[in-house]
Amino acid sequence: MYKGIVEKVNSLQQTRLEPIAFVNNRLRYAGGPGTRCDGLYWIYTSYTEEDILTSRPSAKAGSIDLSAMVRRHSALSNICKVSIEGFRLVYNGIGGIGPKGHGGLRERILGEYRGGDGTGSLAINDSSLNDLARWRVSYVLWNEVGFASPHEYQAFSETIERLWRIHYGWPILCNR
Repeated sequence: MYKGIVEKVNSLQQTRLEPIAFVNNRLRYAGGPGTRCDGLYWIYTSYTEEDILTSRPSAKAGSIDLSAMVRRHSALSNICKVSIEGFRLVYNGIGGIGPKGHGGLRERILGEYRGGDGTGSLAINDSSLNDLARWRVSYVLWNEVGFASPHEYQAFSETIERLWRIHYGWPILCNR
């Protein structure tokens, strides 16, 4: 029932690989979504599994230990192998407006780079894998998904994220 939707979402996100830069001590995402948008995102890297295995994670509380994720997942059979132009898909997630009206997809993507105590993010910029030229990000806005009938973001975004992972494989750095 949702295979066509998942494939459409994947097709669209594959056309949007963009870098994120660190300029004047601030993260810049020129090609990304606007603020206060709902959607899904994917993170790619040109770092190898060996690079990740020997990496040092961010010291921020709650950040994901990238090396530990690769050790746990690398030998499993349904790990995502999607790769574009030398960048392998290693993470995906959802981002939307929270119940208090704050946050959004752009904010969540930037959070994966800058981290934050207790956020459960990759905290790429504070890890030893902080060469941002070796990372790319992609996204799809919820209103671009194109459901035949209305599907509310908060109620259904985790389902689309899960269905994408079932269809294309579990990204190696995803915890849950």
